Amino acid sequence: MEPLTTPHLFRDARQIRALSPGVYSALRESESAAAYDRKAAIYDAVVGWPPYHRIVWGTSAARYGEFARSALAAAGGDPFAEIGCGSLLFTAEMYREARTGTTLVSDRSLEMLRRAAKRLASHAHDRSARPIILHADAVSLPLVSSMFSSVLMLNLLHVPIDRAAIIAECGRLLIPREGRLFATCLVKTGRWSDAAMHFLHRAGELGAPLTRDEALGMMIGDWGLIESCEVEGNMTFVVVRHGD
Repeated sequence: MEPLTTPHLFRDARQIRALSPGVYSALRESESAAAYDRKAAIYDAVVGWPPYHRIVWGTSAARYGEFARSALAAAGGDPFAEIGCGSLLFTAEMYREARTGTTLVSDRSLEMLRRAAKRLASHAHDRSARPIILHADAVSLPLVSSMFSSVLMLNLLHVPIDRAAIIAECGRLLIPREGRLFATCLVKTGRWSDAAMHFLHRAGELGAPLTRDEALGMMIGDWGLIESCEVEGNMTFVVVRHGD
């Protein structure tokens, strides 16, 4: 099994164990199960179908890719992280093309991460430039504080999670006064799909639906300043700069 190539990113690299080539875990085996392990294939089939985003949420899958690329570009050659990366539906191509910098992608679902690893391995790619794939809990990541200049979270903040804890964790990871969080979140905008959000919330698939202002207030936590916000359909694309 290949060794961890960037131990400086971790609070204690000895606690990180290799699961398969390029995939590591910060969780004990007893706490490895996650809800998306059981529905990874269904999630990929639905969310990976471009018309789903246009019809239901009024946005486009291509928009996610563009937003992700802007987050990676903002990091320059500094460490970059994608939290809640899932199976890299919208970012695998970006990582396959990347050639510089230290990149880490993490998710709570091991099955999603296995799919992510396959997406990267199925194409020719400089192994040294591939992101580190980490199985970890976003509310308590085993990473050194103030290490990342850019953090990306695509479509994580509207699922049933501890939003405040994850935003606080992003504030800990970002470089003070320089680091930026690039995040998307579904919000209520008066479209017919607001009703779909409430339905999915009752079904346990989404967190409590938020308005745009509620989402922005949640994203800044106690450390951030809104740098930009765009709304497309029901999706917000927000950049938060570390303000401390």
